[in-house]
Amino acid sequence: VCEGLEKTYGGTLRALGGVSLSVERGKVHAFIGENGAGKSTLAKIIGGMVAPDAGSMSFDGEPYAPGNPRDAHAHGIGMVHQHFALFPALTVAENIVLGDEPLRLGQVDVALAVEEVRALSEEYGMPLDPRRRVHDLSVGEQQRVEILKELRRDVELLILDEPTAVLTPQEVEKLFKGIRRLIRENRTVIFIAHKLEEVLAIADEI
Repeated sequence: VCEGLEKTYGGTLRALGGVSLSVERGKVHAFIGENGAGKSTLAKIIGGMVAPDAGSMSFDGEPYAPGNPRDAHAHGIGMVHQHFALFPALTVAENIVLGDEPLRLGQVDVALAVEEVRALSEEYGMPLDPRRRVHDLSVGEQQRVEILKELRRDVELLILDEPTAVLTPQEVEKLFKGIRRLIRENRTVIFIAHKLEEVLAIADEI
């Protein structure tokens, strides 16, 4: 739940002015609007990347005021940005487990990481070869890496910022299949977009 969120940049550029909303578990909530409408700013506040100037938030009935994305992850909230934050020279598995690598005898267990990522990608219908280098992947496949990274952290609320902007129609349909799978698991998705036909195809609330 967000109540009265406000954000101004540089003292003059007002990105948000008293925004309130309630997000329900197990639904796709779409944020729509033109460029500059404040969609991404609102998402970044929820995801712990930006601090609001005013207003308050709660999550699962408890006060929620993340200081950074790590705080948001600790509450079960993750975000996939429009511009991916991947390491192109690393493999799919290395990118997904980065910062939380499985260990064996004090060393990173590469084989276990590969198996974890393979199982995760199969579970969510997002097929990827864990051993491929990210620089060899299509844009749609790179997006799957970002989403699986968040799902491995067991997020309950996944924010997708303009996720279809650079995808082909076939990749959009694969993305929507993954989103529907998350909703069946009673997870929650915030879907930021400006293509109304896509919003109508996937969203429960707009």
